[in-house]
Order: sequence, then C-alpha cells, then structure tokens
Amino acid sequence: MSDPPRYVPLSRARHRLRSVLRVLPPVALAAAAVVLGNGWLLGAAIAWGVGAVILSRLHARSLNARLKALAGVLARSGDPVLALRALEAIVADARPYPGFHSVALLFLGIARARSGDADGALVVLHEVERAGWLARRDVWKAWLLPWLASVHAARGEVDVAEQWLARAREALPPDRHDVLVAPEALVSLRRGRDEEAIARVDLYVEKMAASEPMLEHFALLRAFASQRAGKPVAGDEVRKLVAARIAAPGRALPLERWWPEFAEFVERHAPT
Repeated sequence: MSDPPRYVPLSRARHRLRSVLRVLPPVALAAAAVVLGNGWLLGAAIAWGVGAVILSRLHARSLNARLKALAGVLARSGDPVLALRALEAIVADARPYPGFHSVALLFLGIARARSGDADGALVVLHEVERAGWLARRDVWKAWLLPWLASVHAARGEVDVAEQWLARAREALPPDRHDVLVAPEALVSLRRGRDEEAIARVDLYVEKMAASEPMLEHFALLRAFASQRAGKPVAGDEVRKLVAARIAAPGRALPLERWWPEFAEFVERHAPT
C-alpha cells in the first residue's frame, strides 16, 4: 500500500501500522536472542530499540524548533516566499510525525495564501482539517479555522467562509473568539456591510497584538470600507498605506489578487 501524497497527513490507521512495523525488527531480534540464548544478540536488540527511540525524539525536537521559528516569522508578517522554501523542506521531513506534519502544512497553507496562491493554500488547509490531527488542540484550530474562512472570503466564496466561521465559533472556546474578528471583517466587506466591517476592523486593532504590516493591512481595509460608506479617508493617508503594501508584498493577505474592486482602489491610490 503506497503512502498518500506529501501534502496529505497520514491517517491514524496508517500511522499505527507504521509504528508497529518500526518496532518489529528489534523485537524479532530480541526474540531470536532469547530462543538462541545469545546475550550479545539481546544486547544488540536493546541497543537498536533505544537508538531508534533517541533518534526519533531528536528528530521530533528538531522539527519542533524549526516550526516554532517559522511560526514566529509568519506571526510577525515576515516574507512568505522565504517561509515557503523552508516549510516545503519541513513538510518533507515531518511525514512520519502526523502532528508535526499537519502543523507544517498549516503554516505552508498560510504562506501560500499570503503569497497569492489561494488555490494551493486551500488544498493543504482542507487536507489538514480532514486529517483531524489538530482537531483537539485549540491553539492550532485558532489558526486553521480562521484562515480557511479568510481565504474563502478573499476569493469571494462568502457563503463557504461563513460556514467556516460558524464551525470556528462552535469549535473554539469563547476566550479564543478574538481570532475570528479578521475573517468576520472580510466577510462583512464582501457582503457590502461597510459600517459593520469598519467596526470589526476597529475591534481587531483594539484586541489583537498585531504586527505593523497587519495593522497597515487593516487600516487599508478600513479606508476601503470608509470610502464605500461615503466617509473617505484623506488621500495622503491612503497613499502611504498603499505604498507600504507595494513595498512589502505578501506581508498580509493580498485581496487585490482576487477582488477587482479592491484592486482598483489600491491602484487608484498607488504612488506615481
């Protein structure tokens, strides 16, 4: 039975089978040592088993450190293109560890979305959700579910985005609902509920310890909503926000890739 593609986490059944197969050689060697009464063979079996455990834990510790470093890069709105290269390597290395693999795929999906590849992002994000390895960890669901809603909203699939928001409200404890403010703002914008979108953006700025690029991103969304609501922001201020966005692409979700009206707004205020 062949392994699933690299972007699909192992199923629990396949992971259990791999775990059993991994311990069979030293167990078989130990059994042979007992049958033959060979102490050296028994020592070799014990050394094999202990060595395998140590190597596995060292590999897992290395993966954890690499993932933490890249999570920090993405949380600080770092360059997603650089993160993509490192994440592809981690995804390849983490396949034997479905939990780490799922987290690596989650961050890969986020990096793809921020680099403008919504289709590629949704492929891996949906695979992570289907695999279920992160379903019992609120900290990871608080990343996965809002990003699924955000990418669908960015592409204009607002009904699907609202379904993921409903899933997130049900799955996350109330003290983690702050992470839903950003996708809720996108849904409000896509629905044309501009005053509601402005209120959600203001709430995001108030509650979330966001990086400077994210604050600039949501300030630009607020300016866009304000213009549609008949309360335009000063042109110089909007031009500064657009200039910052152009100077550092990929620091936030590039809505202009999938939303012509927003793209026209950005182009109109681009520095000449």
